Amino acid sequence: MLLRPKCSEDSEQAQQGQKDCEEVWQHVTSRRRKRSVHAPAMEIQVSNRFHVLSTDTNAESGLDDPSEGREQKETPPIGRQKMHCPRDGGSMTTTPKRRRRVVVVGDSLLRGTESSICRPDQENREACCLPGARIHDVTERLPRLIKPSDHYPFLLLHVGTNDTAKNDLERITADYMALGRRIKEFEAQVVFSSILPVQGKGLGRNRQIVEVNEWLRRWCRREGFGFFNHGMGFQEGGVLGRDGLHLTKRGKSIFASRLANLVRRALN
Repeated sequence: MLLRPKCSEDSEQAQQGQKDCEEVWQHVTSRRRKRSVHAPAMEIQVSNRFHVLSTDTNAESGLDDPSEGREQKETPPIGRQKMHCPRDGGSMTTTPKRRRRVVVVGDSLLRGTESSICRPDQENREACCLPGARIHDVTERLPRLIKPSDHYPFLLLHVGTNDTAKNDLERITADYMALGRRIKEFEAQVVFSSILPVQGKGLGRNRQIVEVNEWLRRWCRREGFGFFNHGMGFQEGGVLGRDGLHLTKRGKSIFASRLANLVRRALN
């Protein structure tokens, strides 16, 4: 658009820098004032919240999710990291993850599983085998296994086989509840491993093991603990030793692999 400026008597209305009555043609275009946009500096907080296992994994592995059918409690953040993304090309800094400690404790059936469980991280993993241990023995031992400095450790317990030999269901469940009260003194994620079946000990013994495992599964869900169900697969040939109680080399390999995979999935 072409405009021809007027000569005004009132010089205050003329644009600054123009001369009065100047006969100059000007080409005027519409202009837009650019807005300056400043990207704010971002602080991104990333936290890895641990869940026992997803629903699909639970179904495949036999691990019951304690959050099912009850209000899920918020899991404390693990390995929290802060990343700063500076606007002016600064460097990005991260806080290294803190590794969780793993404690696996139980009776003599854990003998031979130590290598599979602890090999990936021997500094932060411990497998404690207590030959002949009953539930109350694990309850007494726990304070020496869980350190005050441990940050939300993962605790896996396999105990109860020896209790089914001499105690009735009422006594066994009472001992488990006492163990649960002791566990809650520590801020830990807890999974109970089901009692394995035995052979040659009479139908009554295996019937009681089934009853204890069924009670243990319901109790773990109610108390917010995980429950890993081995089922009856260990009754297959070549898994239990001659005494019908301890595991053969093949049985130990299967048992150790299951526990090690459970730990791996739990930490991931």
